[in-house]
Formats: sequence, C-alpha cells, structure tokens
Amino acid sequence: MRNIFTVFRKEMYRVLSDMRLVLMIFLLPGISIFAMYWLIGTLIQNQTEAVQQHTIIVYEENMPADIRSSLEGLVDLERPVNMEFHSIDTLEDSDLKEKVREGDIDVVLRFDADFEAKISNYDQAEAPSLFIIYNYGRQNSSFGYNQISSVLNQYQSMKLMERLEDPSHAQIFVTDYADDIVDERQMTGQGFAMLLPFLIVIFLFAGAMSIGPDSIAGEKERNTIATLLITPIKRSEIAIGKISSLALLSFISALSSFVGLAFSLPKLMQMDTNGVEYNIYEPIHFVLILFTLMATVLIIVGLIAVISAYAKTIKEASMLIMPFYLVTMIIGLLSSFGTEPSGQLIVHFIPIYGSVNFLSSIFVFQYDFANFVAVIVSSVVYTSLFIYLLTRLFSSEKVMFQK
Repeated sequence: MRNIFTVFRKEMYRVLSDMRLVLMIFLLPGISIFAMYWLIGTLIQNQTEAVQQHTIIVYEENMPADIRSSLEGLVDLERPVNMEFHSIDTLEDSDLKEKVREGDIDVVLRFDADFEAKISNYDQAEAPSLFIIYNYGRQNSSFGYNQISSVLNQYQSMKLMERLEDPSHAQIFVTDYADDIVDERQMTGQGFAMLLPFLIVIFLFAGAMSIGPDSIAGEKERNTIATLLITPIKRSEIAIGKISSLALLSFISALSSFVGLAFSLPKLMQMDTNGVEYNIYEPIHFVLILFTLMATVLIIVGLIAVISAYAKTIKEASMLIMPFYLVTMIIGLLSSFGTEPSGQLIVHFIPIYGSVNFLSSIFVFQYDFANFVAVIVSSVVYTSLFIYLLTRLFSSEKVMFQK
C-alpha cells in the first residue's frame, strides 16, 4: 500500500507542480465549456429575438376584413407579432417573387376578388382561392408565414362552423383528458437526461486523454520509465498507483467541465435562470451520480493506461485511443437520444453504456439500486482486468523498451 501511495504521489506531484498543467486540466475545461455554451445560447437567443421583433412585411390583395382584423390582433398577444400591410397594386408576380426572394417582402397574400362571397355561396366547382408567396429559406419570411397560417386555419374553422345550420354539429365527439398524469419532475428530468449523460462521459474521456498518454507513453518516450521499473516496487503496485492517480485527475477535470456546463445550461436551453429547477434532485441522486462517475472514470483510465503502455510514443497512444473515444461518443448518443433508459440488470454490466444508461435513469427518476450495484461491481471487475494487463505490460521488457 505504501508503494502504491508513492507512485500515486509522484504522478500527482508531476501534474500539480506544473501550473500550466493545472490550468489546462482543472480550470480551462470548465471555463471553455461555460464560455462556449453560454455564447451558443446567447447567439440563439439573439437570433430568435431578432426574428420575433422583426416587422413582417405583408403585401396583400382583397384580404377579408375578418382575417385582417385577426392578424392585426396578434400585436395584443403576450409576445406581440409586428406586421406591416401593403397593397399589391400593379406589382407582377415575378416582381413579388423577386422581392420575397431578396427579403424585401416577407409574405404575399392574393385573395380572389369575391373571396368571402364564394365562401358564403359555396360551389365546389368555383371554390375561392388564395395565392401565397413566402421564402422558407429566410427566417423572417418563414416566421411570418407560420403566424399567418395559424390565423388562416382559425378563419377556415370558423367559416366551416358557420356553414352548418347548428355549429355544434361540427363537434363529432367530446374528448376529455385525465388530470395530474404528467410528473413535472420527470418532464424536467427528460431534458437533462437527453443532454447531460452524453456530455459527462465525453468530459470524462477527454480529461483522461489529456493526461493519460503522457503519464505512461510519455515516460517511455523520455526513457524515464526504466528508473521507475528498476525500483523495488511490484509492477502491480505501479499499475494501481498510475491508474488511481490518473483517475482522480481525470475526475477533477471532468468535474470542472460539468460545473461549467451546469452554469451555462440555462442559457443554452433558453431558460430563465430561475426556471432550471436543479432542486428537483435530492442528495441521494447526487451521491449516485458521483459514484457512477467515479466508477466510469476508472474504466476509461484503465483502458487509456493499457493503450499508453503498449504504444511507443504519446502520438501513437493518442492515435490508438481515438477510435475508442469515437465509440464512447456513439454509446453516449445511443443512450441519451434513444428510447427511455433500460431497467434490465444485464445492461448495466456493459462498460460505459451501462453507466450512461444509469445516469439517464437517475435524471428521469427511474433508477434501481440493483442496477447501481451492477455498475459499481462491473467497473471494479473491468478495472482489475486493466490493472492485470498493465502489470503484464510493465513486466514485458519487449513492450517497455521497444524502439
């Protein structure tokens, strides 16, 4: 145990004594993640507000008074829609299309001259028509069309009911919905479950990748690994010391990224800062998340340590690790953006995938303690296997001193 702590302390000192490494591993991930997602959220918010505050330029001809009144009434909504109406007059369709294409006009509405009369005296052979021009490639035009389309649908429903002798005949059946079915906590947790597990596992892997190769492959490349191997310390103790120190450093790095994400999440999800209800989770949930992350980082660090010991240089180690990083990203995507988290016990014995699945189940309040035990036990087994493989590699002079 004393020798393990010696190796552990050596690795920690190597990192903590270098201020540049401390900044890159502990502070830079959180700050960069916060800045990036905050900027993305701000840009999305500014873009959305710009579209909503834009005055929609509408050119119309023969617009019914009811529709005009309904469109003008949109300014009275909680989120008003600004519209400016112009008459088509003598503009040709080709001119209108060009102006819509260039963004000078957002929407063109050309109603039949006797549009309302044809509706009142409906004849299928001479149904009233409406000609619309809008540019779905421009946000302002598409937003304006969606607002107008909503009003047109309401107008159509109203005229359909007026055509019947008794408007109640338009109602074929009554639909009633049960109350209190939606769990507000679970609905909020769904948003976290879609985003956080995937990002968390990426942070864990990225943190391990930033320091793992240099710890072992770097020592091989600098020819300092020989000094460590000739000391009277068991190869298994060196392996445990390396993995435990790398796991702690990687966990702190990932935690820094997670904190940065947590602070930027309200902006990214376009929520009010007070609207993100982190208090829906109890202390037990955070404890389960913490232990799951610790179990997961052990597997990731063990894998990276074995690959780094096999590689000749840091560059080769990084190249060999990259395919596993991509696989981890795919696993995170499948779990986060797939169906609801699986409750099957066997799933939680799968490395990485089981952890991501369990994290998702925590966020949506569907976790099982048996699955938690499966994640912890399996991580111990996999980490023990990696320690064994790393010990064998440290014992192989062919691998350790290959040129």
